[in-house]
Amino acid sequence: MIDKFEKKWEESQINGWKKDKDKVVKFFSKSDLNIADIYDHITSLNYDKMQVICYLLNKIMKVIKICDFLDTLEKREHADVDVIKIYLLISHAEIAMNNFKIKDKKVEMVKKFFDPVIDKYSLNYKIKMSLESIEDVGTMSFSEILYKIRCEYTHEGNYTGKIFKKTDDDYSNLFRFRSNNKDVHGECNLTYQKFLNIFMDALIENIKIFSNYEK
Repeated sequence: MIDKFEKKWEESQINGWKKDKDKVVKFFSKSDLNIADIYDHITSLNYDKMQVICYLLNKIMKVIKICDFLDTLEKREHADVDVIKIYLLISHAEIAMNNFKIKDKKVEMVKKFFDPVIDKYSLNYKIKMSLESIEDVGTMSFSEILYKIRCEYTHEGNYTGKIFKKTDDDYSNLFRFRSNNKDVHGECNLTYQKFLNIFMDALIENIKIFSNYEK
């Protein structure tokens, strides 16, 4: 009886995920990604693997809707929300790698999340430390800086500071964060939307790896 119930439950979920295709594809198209074929591949996997990916996609879509609301709040009320958006997205990068059975230190999991797209977008040149800070505390990669910002919010409650450029035409935005009890200065050459597009691309590349997707 239990087996029959579980089988019906699985079939119901699979049918629901297949029906969600247009919604999911449309959501990713906002980040200039066409995942129609990839989504077909996902919904052809065995149930356990499909469940991991589809649950994750739902989590990511929800958290990005929250980030979109924060972005609206920033534009309407000039609210200081960049650090909160980074906290939410980087935390979900960790969640994604956990779901994909990557076991490592959290900072390394964040690095591995972005590894598939690091060269494609020259990410270590997009968010980087100032020369003065490198001389003071040593160098940090793109992913290490994001992780430090996430930890500062998590452990110290510091949500202040604008990280992203407002428009593509703006100069790089200068920001500050803490590392080993020292102020560190950084430079960001990405808008929030560009960063989000990169995040979503990294997510899809990791899903391809986890699901053995081949074109």
